[in-house]
Amino acid sequence: MAQTAAKKLLVVGGTGFLGQSICKHATRQGWETVSLSRHGVPAAFQQGPRPSWADKVQWASGDSLDPTSYTPLLENVTDIVHTVGIISEVDYKSLANAKNLCEAASGASRVFGEMIGMRDRGNPFDAQHPAPTFERMNRDTAVALAQEAAKLSTMDAFVYISASDVFPLVDPRYISSKRQAEKYLFSRPEFRTIALRPGFMYSQDRPVAMPVAAAIQLANMVTSPVSKEVNSLPFGSSLTTPPLHIDTVAKAVIASINSPKLKGIFDVQDIQRLSHT
Repeated sequence: MAQTAAKKLLVVGGTGFLGQSICKHATRQGWETVSLSRHGVPAAFQQGPRPSWADKVQWASGDSLDPTSYTPLLENVTDIVHTVGIISEVDYKSLANAKNLCEAASGASRVFGEMIGMRDRGNPFDAQHPAPTFERMNRDTAVALAQEAAKLSTMDAFVYISASDVFPLVDPRYISSKRQAEKYLFSRPEFRTIALRPGFMYSQDRPVAMPVAAAIQLANMVTSPVSKEVNSLPFGSSLTTPPLHIDTVAKAVIASINSPKLKGIFDVQDIQRLSHT
């Protein structure tokens, strides 16, 4: 376990939707912050002005499944946050990065095709461009990182961004791959594992997510008086589980790292509580 107050945080998937918010809040703590992603610096920061906090982040390029690509970054790392994951094996990038409804609809149409079995998932034997499967992205990346983290004498907390089982029509392997990753992480005694299980996440930077979040919030309000009964129905939890702003989740990540004895699984309500500590 880490014994010093100084923190070095590795955010895996730090250029993503949630990852950037975590990096932002980590720099506000004065922590040394490193982002690991395939692309290094976020594309938006390359094309235009970047926020001041971004200059305090080391934007590194690497493959989370290939330890040799990020071994130098692990020196003195005290905490790791794993934000990598996909909710669909087809066009997940299009959905995640959609800036408007047209872009989202384009990606969503192909995702729906996958759900009903009418999309080609690519060649699984193509070693140069392996398919981004649920198991590979949601589970194997976390396992590979945990194996490397276990070798670090400075390591304290491994925060895994999991998910609540509230998404209707999503392939069950999305949740099962997340649960498999959790099981492996909790089997490692070398560090404390914190698994956060948010539901739907949103941000003003992803305008397409805002009406969805508003609709869920309205459903939460309408079903609040009978939430227990609604939860017992198929897909009922999707109507009663509040959406979370990415900053809420990021603050919960920071709070969990700052709580030396904290470990375990934390649901949406726990995340909300942690974000205020």
